[in-house]
Amino acid sequence: MTGIRHTVETAESSLPEGAICLGTKEDIEKLGFKVLKFGTESEDAIALKTLGDKLLIVGSNPRSALFAAYRYLELLGANWLWPGEDGEILPKIDNAKVDSLDLEERASYAHRGVCIEGAVTPEVVVEFVDWMAKKRMNEFFLQFKTSRFFYNRYYARRYNPSAKSSPEITVDESLKSDAKVIEELKKRGMIVERVGHGWTCEAIGIEGLGWEVEKKPISEDQRALLALVKGRRELFGGIAVNTELCYSNAKAFESLVNHVVQYAIDHPEVDMLHFWLSDGMNNHCECESCKKLSPSDWYVKLVNAVSSRLGEVGCKTKVVFLCYANTLWAPEKEKVDDHYKNTVFMFAPISRCYFHPLGDERCSSPEPLKPMPRNEIVPPRTNREFVQLLKGWQKILQSDSFLFDYHFWSRFGLDFLGGDIEKVLWNDLRDLNKLGFNGFLSCQTLRSFYPTGIPMAILAETLWNNCTSIEKIRERYLKAAFGKDAPFISGYLEKIYSFVDSEKNYSHLDAIKGLVSNKVQELLEFVKESRPRLERMARDLKGNACEKSAFYLLHHNEYVSLVLEAFAYYLKGEREKALKSIDNAINFLLSTEEDIFKVADVYIMSNELNELSSRIRLG
Repeated sequence: MTGIRHTVETAESSLPEGAICLGTKEDIEKLGFKVLKFGTESEDAIALKTLGDKLLIVGSNPRSALFAAYRYLELLGANWLWPGEDGEILPKIDNAKVDSLDLEERASYAHRGVCIEGAVTPEVVVEFVDWMAKKRMNEFFLQFKTSRFFYNRYYARRYNPSAKSSPEITVDESLKSDAKVIEELKKRGMIVERVGHGWTCEAIGIEGLGWEVEKKPISEDQRALLALVKGRRELFGGIAVNTELCYSNAKAFESLVNHVVQYAIDHPEVDMLHFWLSDGMNNHCECESCKKLSPSDWYVKLVNAVSSRLGEVGCKTKVVFLCYANTLWAPEKEKVDDHYKNTVFMFAPISRCYFHPLGDERCSSPEPLKPMPRNEIVPPRTNREFVQLLKGWQKILQSDSFLFDYHFWSRFGLDFLGGDIEKVLWNDLRDLNKLGFNGFLSCQTLRSFYPTGIPMAILAETLWNNCTSIEKIRERYLKAAFGKDAPFISGYLEKIYSFVDSEKNYSHLDAIKGLVSNKVQELLEFVKESRPRLERMARDLKGNACEKSAFYLLHHNEYVSLVLEAFAYYLKGEREKALKSIDNAINFLLSTEEDIFKVADVYIMSNELNELSSRIRLG
């Protein structure tokens, strides 16, 4: 930023005059300075302190020392709008400020992470991990035993017939790519999380690396270990990772526990091992022995067995278990035994409402929540009911915990049709303590910076400091990306993302059912009238990240126009024209995928538009 090259050396006992010293709390204390009150080896805290003519940049641990360095660069004007060098803003300055600094910060939450989803490449993942460190996030979760499924979603490009596909990679190739990701995480001192779904089938010798239909026949020995559902023991829907086992069968139970324990022992690089059951629902075993316990009771027995065995052998890996799908209701008889302090509870309300914050009690169903019979679960869609389920689990827990949520999964594909996701996310993050959580993992596409990276900035900055105002986060981002045009862009985005008014939507009407003709037409006219201003900005803004920021808004402007045109036709009863406009929006995204590759997951966006098209077609 200054263009000045500095001498870098290791200080053993004292600091030279005018030094900028970077290190951990322990490092700095060895030099005779005590500047950081908070933080431990596992708790992130930072300090930037001017002492005489010296500047101390301090972290409570090596990871936090890196965070402190990036925080210092932020104070000098740096910003990272999206992952990669083209998203960096590093303004030229004459001198690096070293005087009058007195800043000390401690992370609001222990768990500040992201889980891989969508269609990605290994390069996308590595750049995203680097962005996370710059934004002081500390955990990354690679699903399954390999991320091959997510890599091949992009390489195969089945969602985009107009694109040239790449050869799909093998399991071994994907493991090498994952090893590089893990290396980058370890380099930054970040927490590595792994697996999740897939254990149930992998434990009995059936590959579970994605949601694909199993083509290989299963043996009779394997079949005997599968859950009995509707009188049959078979892969649920033909998909291995969606299949449960017969947990009252000692061989099935022990095979699963042993498999998880051995994986943890064999993979010391994994700090937190997610031990989830299948990704199906209403698929638990109905044999007489299994029916003696609820699905959640069987799950807790499994978790306790894994936790105990890992503790007994001194394995430091944490075991993450979850409330999700079949285990929404808390166990009736069993309790989680956290004797070894190695269990972490994860709450995953995947079917919740995203028009309103999770803690919003007004977001509720008229029907009272009550336990449902085995394999007849219908998950709630409203948030008060999910919080009731959470409280049931919390009564039997002693474990650390975090919220695992999906604001940038399919909701990213909905874009402005999903309401003001920024505000919902911000409120959810601020409410984590109140709901009993010690953090948040976002299950999401890693390319979720379209049309801007404001929502992702809200994710990172609010997890670090839950007192940060949403207005300040937006203001900082917009000023960095758009300079003097920031106020205009602020109003422009607010108009688009207020299209679905969550405050007036406690009847939970979706974008189609809640359509109002004059509102559609008003927003369509506004978007089109704004385009010349956006085009001028795209010409005038200088700097790679600023130019691209304007380009992404222009691109999004065209996309929004096409979707709104479809709605306008639909409301007039001109269904074929509406479908044509939706097709135009889909083709626009697919044909320009390379232009927005860094910031937008077209796989997820096109999926949502195809779903929208189907609904318009059905009326």
